[in-house]
This record gives sequence, structure tokens and C-alpha cells, in this order.
Amino acid sequence: MITGDAKELEQYTKTHCCPEHPDKALTVAWDPDYGDIIRCGGNHYPEEVVPIRTRTQQFKQGDLQKVDPEFSLLPTKDLETGKLLSPEQITGLINFANKYGLDAYRGHVMMMYGQPYIGLDGYLFHAKQEEIEYTLKSRPLGPTERTDYQVEEGDHAWIAHLDIGRGKQYFSGLGIVKKSELTEMSKKNPESHRYPVVAEHPWQLAQKRAEWQVMRRGFPIGESPVRKKE
Repeated sequence: MITGDAKELEQYTKTHCCPEHPDKALTVAWDPDYGDIIRCGGNHYPEEVVPIRTRTQQFKQGDLQKVDPEFSLLPTKDLETGKLLSPEQITGLINFANKYGLDAYRGHVMMMYGQPYIGLDGYLFHAKQEEIEYTLKSRPLGPTERTDYQVEEGDHAWIAHLDIGRGKQYFSGLGIVKKSELTEMSKKNPESHRYPVVAEHPWQLAQKRAEWQVMRRGFPIGESPVRKKE
């Protein structure tokens, strides 16, 4: 059995797997006799674990197709162009995430126009890791606010508010989905929308954009705003 400090074990589970069940996630469990202990998703407590192979390693060894995509949120396509990412790009994305303490396998980062991009999940994870007390709220803009922000008719608009340290810092973010995004059709496939996800869930995308903007302002990667008192 592998025991130790809960936080150290939790970090260990992100980079290692059980040699008997490499497709099963490791978790940290509590045992009344041994304390915090690593548990395998295969319903046992391994005596040893091995490093998780990256997507690039799997690709080069020819068994990428054996990995069920449901077990990973690691991007395989460019979010904007839709092009498949090369093994080198996937490796670069993983390294980019690791540099800032994020997890590419949880979908914290993505690729847009060939450049790494940190998503909302990445900023939420970063905020949690910083152990900073905050409150995040979001809602659609009201009629008066739509006029004040000059939001055009047919656009979807949300506003997000972030309160850090009980009023010590306050930020807001605006998220808008333009009407043109809902109606623009694909050049390659004229019968389909260019942005199908946006067209199907405009409110959710507007909310996500607002929350991403405010979290990016309040918890910039590489910096720490108001920390909890030790």
C-alpha cells in the first residue's frame, strides 16, 4: 500500500497509474489503520504505481486508439480550425499546462489557431489551488444594462461578478454571443453552422465567456491575489 500526506498523494495520482489497471484513475482514500492511502479505480490498493504515459508516447507506440477518449479531456483538435493536433502540439500543450500547474488531461488548456489557450476550467482549478476565498456569480444582462453596454438586439449577454477575500478585490466580466455566431454557416459544409455548439447553447456560452473573463482578471496565471491568512 502507498500511504502519506493527502496533498502529496493527490498530486501523485495525477501523474501516475496502477500498472494492473492503467485505464483506471487513482484516488486518495482514508483507511482507519493506515490513514491516507492511494486507491485504484480497479477496486484495490496497489503496492506500486507507474508514470502515466503521455498521448505522444502512446501515439508513437501505436496504441493511441486503445485509449478511451472518455477517460481524458486532453484536446486532440484545434478549437477554432478543427485540425487534428500533431503529437508535437499535444506534447507542447501538456508542457504548457504543467508549467502553470494545470492539468491538460482535465481540459484545462486547449489549442486555438495553433496557440495554447487556458480555458475557464483551468482558471477555476488555478483559483482552487491558490486556496483563496472567493465568490463567483453570473447572470444575464437586464434591459437597462443591455442599453448601457450597447448590446445589439439578438445578441446573448451575461455579466459575471467575482468577489475575492470578502470585498478585498472585486472584478466583473462581460460575455457576449453575437447574433452572427448563431446564423453563420460553415464554408466547407453550407448546411451546417460554423459554430454548432454556440448555435445550440448561446446562453451557456455567453455565461462561460463572462466567467472566463472575470476569472482571468481575478486569478491571472503566474500571480496570486489575496491569499488566506495562515
